[in-house]
Amino acid sequence: MLVDKITTKEIALVGLGRVGLALAVLLHRAGARHLRVYDRNPERMAALKERLSASGPATLVAAASPAAAVAGAELVFLAVQDRFLAPLAADLAADEELELKGVRIAHLSGSLTADAGLAPLAGRGAVIFSLHPLQSLADVEGAVKGLAGSWFTFEGDQRGWPEAAATVAALDGRLVPLAAADKPLYHAAAVVASNFFIALEDFAIRLMTGIGVDDESARQMLLPLIRGSFENLERQSPLEALTGPIVRGDSATITAHLKVLGEKFPGEVETYRCLARLNLELARRRGEIDYADFPELRDGGQGAP
Repeated sequence: MLVDKITTKEIALVGLGRVGLALAVLLHRAGARHLRVYDRNPERMAALKERLSASGPATLVAAASPAAAVAGAELVFLAVQDRFLAPLAADLAADEELELKGVRIAHLSGSLTADAGLAPLAGRGAVIFSLHPLQSLADVEGAVKGLAGSWFTFEGDQRGWPEAAATVAALDGRLVPLAAADKPLYHAAAVVASNFFIALEDFAIRLMTGIGVDDESARQMLLPLIRGSFENLERQSPLEALTGPIVRGDSATITAHLKVLGEKFPGEVETYRCLARLNLELARRRGEIDYADFPELRDGGQGAP
């Protein structure tokens, strides 16, 4: 089985943030019994040991340094923040006692290419690649739950694909290849889908406070609407899932929105216009609505949106 190719390997993991800790837990659950782990925070190590002990015995080695974790490993995951990745790779590459030739070394960054983060290690003969989970992981509990079954992208030395595929299979995920040149656009799409979405919902919550609803009540009120939109998108394409006044051609409602925003939230009028124009462009692609149907969304009331 593909999973067997990962669970029998000597695996090193440096960094026990949300992603690193979740990866260690899930690999252990999949049957990995040879994990060497390093994190400079002893509390994170203690938390990992507690989680692993709850799901069965593990040969977990708490390494004293990144180099001690990597020494003798066949597969290495560097699960540190982007800003620490290049210095860590440089330090490991500079350690002449480490045998790195043929070792598969991956980072988990969505924005950095394999070369950008790990080039010094490739110079020592390591096979480098990036393995990024396309998932929003806000806390450890959510990371352990959310990482399993996620989509992952692979970018880097193709010799690392078998280990990447086996890792993702152990996590019940799906893996797709990605060219290094495409990584910035891929990451931009992920930011729009996840980070911008959270900011958008905060925008909606703030508008609700304008009618006297407190933040938490507004969040709870909007959650069913948000879930409904997600469910629509699961069943249909964005073109088919779109609802609301713009796709209905209801210009009067949009005018009313702009009017009340101008009165109560004048600083948010252009934010609303920008979002409404995106909505209008999607509606136009359905062939039912055009720019002329919403003159109030034109720049300054004039010209094309």
